[in-house]
Amino acid sequence: MIILLAVATVIGISFGTFTYLHQAVSEQVYAYDCGKIDYKPASLTPYCADAGVGVSAIKWETWGASGATGTGKFGINLCEPTCVQGKWESADVTIKLSKSVLDKGKRVLTRIDFETVDGKNLPLSNKPNNGWDLETKPL
Repeated sequence: MIILLAVATVIGISFGTFTYLHQAVSEQVYAYDCGKIDYKPASLTPYCADAGVGVSAIKWETWGASGATGTGKFGINLCEPTCVQGKWESADVTIKLSKSVLDKGKRVLTRIDFETVDGKNLPLSNKPNNGWDLETKPL
């Protein structure tokens, strides 16, 4: 009986270890962030040179090889009277990352799409949603 219990324990520990390691490796997913491969970035922008548009304050709710979801704040610089002195407008958004690729052995998400939480149009836009391919090359 003790031998049977010991074998069951070893099998259980082995299975648990395998499951833990498999999950840890499969969750090592990244996103492109202005040419860097970044883990759960806190902000993303389509214009890495000036960052006058972007999504910031990102809180990730799900994160995996099939994609990621979260919430954040879309912001755009109105550039009036100049971009340096410009005022910012923002909206709360839900975020989805998608289009997984393999880059240098790492799983990387390459596309961001987002939509306003309240269904209203994004600032300086005639629609409530937007998105872009994340920048894959450094400046």
